[in-house]
Amino acid sequence: MKCPGQDTQYWGAGAIFEATCPDCGEGVEFFKDDTLRTCRGCGKRLVNPKLDFGCASYCQFAEACLGSLPPELMVEKRNLIKDRVAVEVKKRCGKDFSRIGRASRLAGYVEHIAAEEAGSDLAVLLCGAYLTVLSVDEMADVFSHMSAPEGLVTEVTALIKGLSSMEGLDINRAILQDACKISDEEAHCQGDPLDEATFQGRLDPHLKTAGGRAVARKVLVR
Repeated sequence: MKCPGQDTQYWGAGAIFEATCPDCGEGVEFFKDDTLRTCRGCGKRLVNPKLDFGCASYCQFAEACLGSLPPELMVEKRNLIKDRVAVEVKKRCGKDFSRIGRASRLAGYVEHIAAEEAGSDLAVLLCGAYLTVLSVDEMADVFSHMSAPEGLVTEVTALIKGLSSMEGLDINRAILQDACKISDEEAHCQGDPLDEATFQGRLDPHLKTAGGRAVARKVLVR
């Protein structure tokens, strides 16, 4: 069965359109299911500006459906998976608002820390942040319900397994470790702010990133 979105019998007005090459200004004709077209004027490869990457970003048959996926789509695939992981984790937590809250806080912290740290991978980090509140079996079940890129699954699994280790510490693990420490300290404080001396003595020495220190100070110090 052909995907209805790619079956020409369901196409209407606008299924064939023209986009302007940003490099030379030449018009480039696209069919709605094209992923890439090459500009005749300058040879630049253009991604279809109207292509809906929604299903293609997570469907296991996307490459067969749309042809060889461009790097831009593979990036989008990783980014959409983190959103689906968040939804799946919340489903499995049910009414356990404590776990849901921790996962959401960790996700927020890693996002802010990663913005300050070069070389971090936000897709890996956010998947890891949400999945830390699940058991090993639950984590495997989440990935089995979606067509996550194999490389992403491997990276996230390694990130979580190595979370308590200092050996071979990379930037993603350092960021998630910092986020966990901030969340733990926040729970310990129960809303009471830390003074500067306590922050410097109790938390700052254990944080691995400058971004982590900045976020911790903003969240915990008054």
